[in-house]
Amino acid sequence: MGLATMRDISLLWLIFLGLVSVLPIAVLFYFMIRGMTRLRQLAVLYLPIVQEKTRFIAFKSEEISHKIASPIIGVQTKAAQVNGITKAAFSRRNHT
Repeated sequence: MGLATMRDISLLWLIFLGLVSVLPIAVLFYFMIRGMTRLRQLAVLYLPIVQEKTRFIAFKSEEISHKIASPIIGVQTKAAQVNGITKAAFSRRNHT
């Protein structure tokens, strides 16, 4: 066996080792890409449904908060009106 043959064998061995070390990463990337493709398909399928439900929940929570807050705001408005009227009626005015 000559030096050229040993060189070729060692070169093939280094190529094989490089391939073996890169192969798991390549397989991992392949399955990650497939997973992302499947996830995108599921997102296109289910996100409009989730978006519709979220809008409905936001609408209902807004409606309920208005129903809860409107009597309180009404009472505070009436109290402010009464307070303003009593201050205007019983305050001393300086006539100069």
